[in-house]
Amino acid sequence: MAAQEFISPLHSDVFRMLCGELIGAGSGRAVYNCAYDETAVVKIEEGAGSFQNVTEWNLWQDAADMPHASAWLAPCVKISPCGIVLIQKRTKPASKYPQTLPVWLTDTKRTNYGMIGRRFVCHDYGVHRMEHSGLSKRTRKVEWWDE
Repeated sequence: MAAQEFISPLHSDVFRMLCGELIGAGSGRAVYNCAYDETAVVKIEEGAGSFQNVTEWNLWQDAADMPHASAWLAPCVKISPCGIVLIQKRTKPASKYPQTLPVWLTDTKRTNYGMIGRRFVCHDYGVHRMEHSGLSKRTRKVEWWDE
């Protein structure tokens, strides 16, 4: 987000206090280093209608008390009241990828996954199939892809 895009000095100040360097962007969100916590990222949903931040937050809330499910997800820390801003634990790039994933994780693009410590997790789960399969323990064989 360029400085000239800010609506007011307040928006500019809050953005700069919360967001560090831009580290990635997708079709509906931009991801920044968290300026106050190096173990977190800030996801800002710029496009209306995708609701990926809210989807990730809701999935994390459902999975948090289920070790078989939460083990696969980068934890969500906080979401803004309208869902535009999501703070999530940061991952580091993975060097190995499992042959199987839970059936409810669908997007097997390598850059959607990473490591938190020694744990392989998904950090981009705004699109999933939990509504169809629940947070099942079932797994499926996957084919990983890159852009």
